[in-house]
Amino acid sequence: MKTCVYFAENRKIPASGGRPPAPPPETAGKLRLGYGFTAAGLWRELPLPEPGAGLVADDRFLPNSRGLEAARRVLEAWDGLILLDLERPPQPGLAGLIRDLEGKRLILPPAYGALPHAGVLVGPWRGDRPFLRWLEACRARWGTLFLDAAPLRCRARPGSPLLPWEGALPEEGFPCPGLGCLHRRLEDGSVLFWDSRRSLMERLEPTGVPAVVLASEWQALPEK
Repeated sequence: MKTCVYFAENRKIPASGGRPPAPPPETAGKLRLGYGFTAAGLWRELPLPEPGAGLVADDRFLPNSRGLEAARRVLEAWDGLILLDLERPPQPGLAGLIRDLEGKRLILPPAYGALPHAGVLVGPWRGDRPFLRWLEACRARWGTLFLDAAPLRCRARPGSPLLPWEGALPEEGFPCPGLGCLHRRLEDGSVLFWDSRRSLMERLEPTGVPAVVLASEWQALPEK
């Protein structure tokens, strides 16, 4: 089974900006960011994505009744994928909107996972246990999944948990079969773990779980 990987972006990345090599055409998709509500609670009236793409709506601002009605009208008429990136505690108004969208290709976060959906958004994986074991635990709990496949980039010190790493990466790394990424030991004894484009795609491909990656994060990854 091919894994469909969606690249999430606010706009098209121009070729002159160094567009990264895309996965095979049959496995690549697009998600457009920026949908949701304004600070006044109204639906953010943005042009809908091009045919074949999906959209991501967030809850940075909560909707009022007019915003919910506008969102319902727009999303009911939209045939593409709808990913609701909802990070606040569950809200009755948004739960009602989700119920009204039953039958759409709707991806929800775990907090709304009891409502009608086409998949539950899980992740990102933090590297604290083998990827496939973590993914199977998510599948056992939520069923059909949609994966936030943010690239791995972390550091482990002896006797300490993995922590995010924001510093520079070594020019070369070695495959880490247990985690499916690259790694390298530093002079202080800690170990860096990180993804390249190749390692990320090789980890995702066998799963058959649709995944989303921010286009900006993909661009920043080393090729191999």
